[in-house]
Amino acid sequence: MGQDWRPNKGMTIDLLKRVLEEADLRIDGAVSPLEVNRWIVFHTYAVVSYVLSLRGKEGLLLDLEGLHRFWESGDATYVVVTLQGTVKGESNDRDHRLPCVKMTTSGVDVKASLARRMTHKTSLDVIDGPAILDEKGRSYTTKDMTDSFQEILEDLFDTERHFFPPDITSKDILRERYQAFRSFRRTSDTRAAEMEVSPSDVDIVNRWESVEKAQGR
Repeated sequence: MGQDWRPNKGMTIDLLKRVLEEADLRIDGAVSPLEVNRWIVFHTYAVVSYVLSLRGKEGLLLDLEGLHRFWESGDATYVVVTLQGTVKGESNDRDHRLPCVKMTTSGVDVKASLARRMTHKTSLDVIDGPAILDEKGRSYTTKDMTDSFQEILEDLFDTERHFFPPDITSKDILRERYQAFRSFRRTSDTRAAEMEVSPSDVDIVNRWESVEKAQGR
């Protein structure tokens, strides 16, 4: 008997924007430092993972010191996003500097999300190290990001089900199909197809580490 494999599902851009809006509302309504930090982190993780087409742990590698160091190095259209450490099986320890639009054509404000995370950490006298940490400075996991992601999605499923495709008929299916590990990348790929970005360009973005290793060849 064959295995029933159901990969993470991408979102429509409208659903993604509602998820980000809900994260903003949770930040504004948070009653504890833990909740403020949790939702700021999730918002930044979701934005960076979507816009840079990252998957799983790659979004957790966002580097705070690198963001500060290269914050003014872009021009009017882009910011430089840095990821820490080893990525996609690399063994050499170095920052990865990825140019990223400040705001997408659909209105996802990358710069504002990054700036909010930087300002929040600066208020705690922290300007280096990983940006995706809990309020006590401990690392988050993709499961943590999935928990926050699904909490928002389940609330939206109760109140605004029109944002979901017909095959998402229950919260059990929702939790199975939408997870932080690949849903943001799949959303990015779907959006690229809608914008008629060539498959070769999408492949370069999704395999940026291989391109870096090839040094432009």
